[in-house]
Amino acid sequence: MFTTKKIIIFVLSVVFILGVSSYFYLNMKRTLESVNSEIANNKSHNNLKGNGTVEQLLESNKEAIKKAVDANPSLRPADETDHIWGDLDAPVQLIIYDDFECPFCARFYDTVNQIKEYFGNKVVVVFRHFPLRFHPNAMNAALASECAAEQGKFWEMYDKIFADNKARRLSVEQFKKDAKDLGLDLVKFNQCLDTKKYKDKIERQMLEGRNAGVTGTPGNFINGRPLPGAYPFEDFERMGKKVDGMKSIIESYLNDN
Repeated sequence: MFTTKKIIIFVLSVVFILGVSSYFYLNMKRTLESVNSEIANNKSHNNLKGNGTVEQLLESNKEAIKKAVDANPSLRPADETDHIWGDLDAPVQLIIYDDFECPFCARFYDTVNQIKEYFGNKVVVVFRHFPLRFHPNAMNAALASECAAEQGKFWEMYDKIFADNKARRLSVEQFKKDAKDLGLDLVKFNQCLDTKKYKDKIERQMLEGRNAGVTGTPGNFINGRPLPGAYPFEDFERMGKKVDGMKSIIESYLNDN
C-alpha cells in the first residue's frame, strides 16, 4: 500500500528525472544549433558573378547572393531597393544598416571610404537605412538621400549628409541646400522630401534590420556574418589586447577565397 511519504518520494523522483532529461536535451539542442550555425558561416564566403546593371546582376546572381546571407537567414539578400557601391561579383559583401545622424556611423563612414580606396572591386558595399528614433534629424536625412537617389545622386548626397553630420548642421533646410549644390531638380526634390515619399521604404528596412539582429548603428554584416560597431580600418587595442580592424577582417575573408 502506498503511503503519503512514498507518494511524495515517487513524485520527487519523477520530477528529478524529467529535470535531468530536459537539461541534457537542451544542451544537445544548443550544441547542434551551434554546429549548424558554424556550417552556415563557412558557406557564407562567396564570390558573386555577373556584369551589367544592378538589376541584371541581381537577376543573374540569385544563387550567389543567397549564399551571401547563409550565415544569417534573417538577413535579406541584396536587391534593387538597396544602394550598391561596387560590383556584385566582389568576393566580400559589406551590408551596412546606417543612421546619418549617428556619430559612430560618421566615424565608420571614414572607414568605409578607406575600404573602398584600399580594396576597390574586391568589396561591394550595400547601404540600408536604420535611423534611430532618438536622433531627431535621422529620418529626414534618410528621406533626403532617397530623394537624391531618385535623381541618380544617392552616393553624392550620402557624402554631403555625413559632412553635415560632422559639421553639426543636419536639418531639412541644409538637405535642400545640399540638393541645390548637387544640381538636382529642386522642385522635384523638395516635394519628395516634404511629403516623406520614401518613409515606408526606410521603415521597412529598419524592420528588416531588427529581424536580422540589428540593435544599434552601424549594423554591419560581412558575407552575412554580423560585425556591429564602428570598427576602424587599422588594427587597434582594446583593454590591452589587439583587435582586428576592417582591413585585417576583410583580408581574412579574401584569403579564404
